[in-house]
Amino acid sequence: MKLSIKLLTLLVGTTIMAALAAAQAPVATVDPQAHGNLASAQQSIIEAFNFISASQRANDDQLGGHAGRAKELLREANDEISAAAAVADSHQEGALATPPSNNAPAPAAPAPLPDLSGNWTIYAYNTNQPGSSLKQIQLFQNGNIISGTFHGPHQHGKLQGWVNGNHVEFSTDTNDVLTFRGQITATGMSGMYGVHGQTAPWTAERTN
Repeated sequence: MKLSIKLLTLLVGTTIMAALAAAQAPVATVDPQAHGNLASAQQSIIEAFNFISASQRANDDQLGGHAGRAKELLREANDEISAAAAVADSHQEGALATPPSNNAPAPAAPAPLPDLSGNWTIYAYNTNQPGSSLKQIQLFQNGNIISGTFHGPHQHGKLQGWVNGNHVEFSTDTNDVLTFRGQITATGMSGMYGVHGQTAPWTAERTN
């Protein structure tokens, strides 16, 4: 009897851990300044994962398990990209271990990344009708990775993205996934955003 209880407890624990792993969305881990192509591929995986999640919600998750399997494969691909970047970094570290020539110039220090942490108001033109709307975001930045929350007129949810120099890109985890791309300026951010294949201009100003 005690053995059966232990086996049942182990089975339940394993099932819960598997469910938690399945629910975890892929996150951006690759530094775009070091591996621009890999970082872009990882961002595309995150956007695809969010689109599939939106489709699951729209169809009450009645997609025959195929959407869930697609998300599992995207998570695996995201992990492989992280591993590829780690291998590339290890090779670079090995090359740096060789003493530089006395005549070699010292490498220039990288420019510091802009800090986007805080509250922002986005002024965005509508993509499917005349006019514009206000959207609120709260950003948290860890190195070149940004995350936070999004509040729009009709939906809200989490967001994640990255900063590369003065370029910023992030996507929302909402029913209608919005992807914002633009430049960081002295007064804020501006660029183009897209939803359902349509694009429109946007600007953002700090509110804190």
